[in-house]
Amino acid sequence: MFQMLTAVVVLMLTMAGWLGVQQLYRNFEKNNPECGPFREDGGNTACKCCANRHLCQVNRA
Repeated sequence: MFQMLTAVVVLMLTMAGWLGVQQLYRNFEKNNPECGPFREDGGNTACKCCANRHLCQVNRA
C-alpha cells in the first residue's frame, strides 16, 4: 500500500513540476519576445522549426 501511495505522489509531483516548467517558459517568452512565439506541446508544429524553412514559405504562398 505504501508503494502505491508513493507512486501516486511521485506522479502528481512530476505533473505539477511539468506545469511549473511550462509556466516558466510562458513567462520567459512573454518577457523575451525576440526569441519567437510560444509553442504549446501537442499543437501543430509544422514549419515552426523545420530545417527547410524556405520550402514552408513557398508552400504557404
